[in-house]
Amino acid sequence: MHRRYGVLVLLTAVVLAVTAYAGWMIFQPTPQLPFTVRWVDAQRARIEPIPGLTPPALHAGDVLDLAAQSPATRIALVASERTNLPSAASYPLLIQRGAAQLSVRLVTVDGNRGALSNWAAWLWLYSLLLYAGIGLLALSRGHDRAAMGMAFWAIAQVPLSTASSGIRTSHDTGLVLLGLLGYVGFALLARIGFYVMVESIAGNALGPRRRLLWRGLFALVLGAATITGLGGPIAVVAVGWAGLLQVLHGLLPPASYLVPIALLFASYRHADAQQRLRLRWLLWGSIVFVMSLVFNDVPLPLSSFVRALLVGGLFTLAAFALLYAVLRYRVVDVSFVLNRALVYAATTSLVLGLFALFESLIERSALGHGASLALEFAVPLALGAALSTVHRRIDAVVERFFFRRQYRAEAALHRFARECAYITQPGNLFELAVDQIARHAGAPRVALYERTSDAYVCIRQHGEPALPAQVAVDDLAFVGLRARNAELDLDDIQSQLGRGGYAFPLMLRGSLLGALIVGQRPGEHYAADERELLFHVAHEVGASLFALRARESQAFVRALAQGTLKPEDARAQAIRLETTWVMA
Repeated sequence: MHRRYGVLVLLTAVVLAVTAYAGWMIFQPTPQLPFTVRWVDAQRARIEPIPGLTPPALHAGDVLDLAAQSPATRIALVASERTNLPSAASYPLLIQRGAAQLSVRLVTVDGNRGALSNWAAWLWLYSLLLYAGIGLLALSRGHDRAAMGMAFWAIAQVPLSTASSGIRTSHDTGLVLLGLLGYVGFALLARIGFYVMVESIAGNALGPRRRLLWRGLFALVLGAATITGLGGPIAVVAVGWAGLLQVLHGLLPPASYLVPIALLFASYRHADAQQRLRLRWLLWGSIVFVMSLVFNDVPLPLSSFVRALLVGGLFTLAAFALLYAVLRYRVVDVSFVLNRALVYAATTSLVLGLFALFESLIERSALGHGASLALEFAVPLALGAALSTVHRRIDAVVERFFFRRQYRAEAALHRFARECAYITQPGNLFELAVDQIARHAGAPRVALYERTSDAYVCIRQHGEPALPAQVAVDDLAFVGLRARNAELDLDDIQSQLGRGGYAFPLMLRGSLLGALIVGQRPGEHYAADERELLFHVAHEVGASLFALRARESQAFVRALAQGTLKPEDARAQAIRLETTWVMA
């Protein structure tokens, strides 16, 4: 087994195991303090009672002097926001109520597990499965840095969200800090992966100077967020100072995502209409994701259930938006995409399942054991005929509503392939071919090359970057097209045409008249049926070009016979018409 596949298998097993453990932990009892705290200032915290859990000994508004608490109590106050506490653990509290100071000892209690809480837990579990699926899909099938960045960002959400909940906090400060380091480490991995994804998607829109400025800004905000996330709890546990746990500092961890989102918005503003459609889902999904972090990290006046529901709901919506962006609009380069073959296979499976179900029901309820052999054959045949009609209707609905744009684009290219034989001027043929392919295939770059006596010349081109005006006859791309008369992936060869795209031969009667060059769409590969259609269009354009050049040759011969051409004009036209017949 190749080393890469071995690493992928191992990493997939680890991610699935962590996800399963996280799902199990979500439904376990959650030992916690019977109250929440709100940080008043750098030295004090105020008690916020939890209905049904807070004992009568505690009142709303009781103040805790953090420096006066024991180290174990300070650990519990900090850890209760990130992880579960030990079951039935006892903690002493020094409370200031007015002018009086009281000493109270409290025991951790299990969190409320009502029906609504279970519903929120299921929502959270679904979101974790979605992020694990996004990460594994991008990791196993990705082809660029954007996919790798998305993989690390999505996979990090699983241990970041729930693995810390499985660490039962002890009174050992070292274990608490170790768990906190793990949490911060996964948070850093997620944010760096997200930035790598966005910067890779921005691509050529960033020059070296702008790229360096964006990276510096991201590093600055990420460093501040790391200091807050790690230094704040350490300061509370060590000396009872909570200056870094105030609301303003709580906004820094979510703010570290705002830099790549701002970069994504900047690239969205400069993108074309088709690229904007792809980036829109990623942009909105990222904004929803950051909103879930704000509700999770910033202490807002919300009940624990409402807060969990908001965080889980927004977290899940963001996962759906990003998964849709990957599968439907191919925001990052993954070879597995949501295409018609996959959907048609699903509808076929559905119809076959209905056939088996109906046949079983009819056999048990209507036919019985005394039915004749003819009737037993007739019923499945009639049922199959009826479901065949249903299947065709389902396919028509899928084609019309789910793949409408792709269906219309393919119909337009098929129509042009049929009608290009009736174009009367070579220049019009070149212009229309480039325009139709660029418009309906969504290609950012399209070019047509035609053979001359000593080179292939670019006669029409659309999009950037520009291709060479001439390419040598024995360039590896054209050698490959002559050798096998099939599409050629430019990434597989060293050619003057560069990389990123496909070359399709304009071949007729064994002669390569030229080539159609189609650039790669940003962040996605052309599907097999799209490449087959482009090959067909190139063949028809080549046939039309051959016919037009043959007609020009015929007119030239007739003019020579009649003596209506000047010698210099005849010489120039003879050299130009040599293109068509040089390989014939």
